[in-house]
Amino acid sequence: MTEAVPDSATASRTTSESDAASAAGEPEAAAESRRGGRPVSDLQSARQGRDLQTIGSVVERLQSEFPDLSVSKVRYLEEQGLISPQRTRSGYRLFSPDDYDRLRSVLAMQRDEYLPLKVIRRELDKKPGAAPAEAAAPRKAPKRTDFIERAGGGGREFTGEELGRRYGADPDLLAELEEYEIVRPRQVSGVKRYTDLDAGIVSAAVDLAAVGLRPKNLRILKSAVDRESGLIEQVVLPILRSPRIDHQREALDLVENMVAATTRLRQLLIARHVRRLASGQSSGT
Repeated sequence: MTEAVPDSATASRTTSESDAASAAGEPEAAAESRRGGRPVSDLQSARQGRDLQTIGSVVERLQSEFPDLSVSKVRYLEEQGLISPQRTRSGYRLFSPDDYDRLRSVLAMQRDEYLPLKVIRRELDKKPGAAPAEAAAPRKAPKRTDFIERAGGGGREFTGEELGRRYGADPDLLAELEEYEIVRPRQVSGVKRYTDLDAGIVSAAVDLAAVGLRPKNLRILKSAVDRESGLIEQVVLPILRSPRIDHQREALDLVENMVAATTRLRQLLIARHVRRLASGQSSGT
């Protein structure tokens, strides 16, 4: 049976206290021992010098991406064993960066893949103590939601500093990726902001830079992708121009299938070439 997060009415019944009090990190010492929270010292000393957030701060940060998120829903996910934030001795919840990423993963899997909580928990448990790949690292294959820009630009964005911490991308690499228009960050109050797709590109670029392939070497890949995108555009653009919603959905289905097929074809062609290299044959053989 599909497990779902309760609606707002149910959530409010299970949490009769106000969300405002919860957002401030309302103490629940009794619940701490029942749920096996990780007790630390009081709120102020626990946060001092550490990158920890209260439940209210976490909800506020994520609401642009998940507008329906509430303190009650976060507490419910904790009760279901999907997240396990730290607790002070007074019962305040504190979220580390890993806790934050894990929560975001759960929410994204619910929204994008419509997975029940039992399945999400099973995915999380495959790598105990770690967030699934969606949050800790970019997905290997594009998903339908990657093809649609969310209203208001509400997707997750990263600063260059955050990309450096997550993926080891140094400023020079980011500058080169921008120079060759492989990523295109936007400026917000003088700070460059990178989308989740940019983050995936940066992660791949870091891996390639480790073997000596800098962004200037990736121009050939970008040119190939531009030509590939042109083929997709020829097929899909006439359908996308239709005002009918069902036609637009059909276009997205086509895009998803074509991207999967062209990606698979590219991987197989590379595999064939590598197989020839491994057997001592030249590329023209």
